[in-house]
Amino acid sequence: MRYIKSLIRQFPSLRRGFTLTEVLLAVMIVGLIAIALASLTRAAARESGVGRSRIMLRNNLSTFLRTLRSDMLQSSRVDYVSGAAECGENPVALLQIAQNVDSEGNVIVSVVKSTAEGTMTSSSAKYITYCFVCGTDTENISPSGATRGGAIYRIESGNHYTNGNGACTMLSDDDLLLSNVKYISGDYHVPSFMADSVSRSWTNSLLSVRVITELNSRPVVNDVVEETFAMPMGY
Repeated sequence: MRYIKSLIRQFPSLRRGFTLTEVLLAVMIVGLIAIALASLTRAAARESGVGRSRIMLRNNLSTFLRTLRSDMLQSSRVDYVSGAAECGENPVALLQIAQNVDSEGNVIVSVVKSTAEGTMTSSSAKYITYCFVCGTDTENISPSGATRGGAIYRIESGNHYTNGNGACTMLSDDDLLLSNVKYISGDYHVPSFMADSVSRSWTNSLLSVRVITELNSRPVVNDVVEETFAMPMGY
């Protein structure tokens, strides 16, 4: 204690507190540290949000592709392929496939059960149509003229529609298959359901599907799928 008092007597400056300059300097340093920590927190939150958005888009596209693969495997005939779908006010058909219908459009009669009393047969056809509804969001988007916020619906019906567009007038929320669909015209047209030009009598025709999903966010988050399917009974 005596030693401390002796130091104070030898150095009177030890009696004083911090100067205003020192206080301001300390506040500035603490502020810079706080700003840096806040920036790191925002960046981490943003990256976490981007990661969740990408996972959501990928899961949605995976569900879409699984459904399309299953439909293509079970189909017996492809009735309509849109090619490069146009973006308009009305829903448009991207693809129409048939189950239990042969290459000539005739219903395939299958044996359900054969007994001593007789044979039971099934002769019902099912048509599955994929419909596209164009979105209207053009904010913060590239290229110019593109839109986002579109949707693809899957419609099941026992009726055949020329070019599939008739089925696309009966859309409901229960039929929604894929949301956040982006539309781009031109060389890289999406959504695109393209078929080769071989005749229907061939059995190795190909269907190429290209779809992009995108969210209006900063940074923009999107995902794309491109897949080729073998079409039953040709096209």
